[in-house]
Amino acid sequence: MHRVIWDNSIAIRKAKMEEEQRIKENLQTHKNYGKVPKYIDKYNQQREDAEIRQMIEEEKAKIPPGTRLMPEEERQDTLNDLISSKKEINTALEKLPIKSKTLAMEKHKKELESKLARVERAIETFSKKIVYVAY
Repeated sequence: MHRVIWDNSIAIRKAKMEEEQRIKENLQTHKNYGKVPKYIDKYNQQREDAEIRQMIEEEKAKIPPGTRLMPEEERQDTLNDLISSKKEINTALEKLPIKSKTLAMEKHKKELESKLARVERAIETFSKKIVYVAY
């Protein structure tokens, strides 16, 4: 009795395998087998274009109005100029006497210190990777 059930299950499996093989052969003989239809390619391209446009719009929305993104080379040049300017101001401050004797000397020292503070803030700003400037 067990032998009969076993033989039937083998026969059923064999029939299923033959049916699957016949279906595969029919599919492989089809002339467009394995090709993506043109309308699906077109749809995928449109979807990718829409995603790219959306990403561009999101990036543009991040830029504050009335400004532009400063190019990396220009940012580096400006930063180098600011650093050299800071060195010059520090040198000028070091050359001043410790105690100011006149109002003009005190005024000159305060001007140099305020200029140094402005340059340091500018260096801090231009040290960032992304800098927006007004145009």
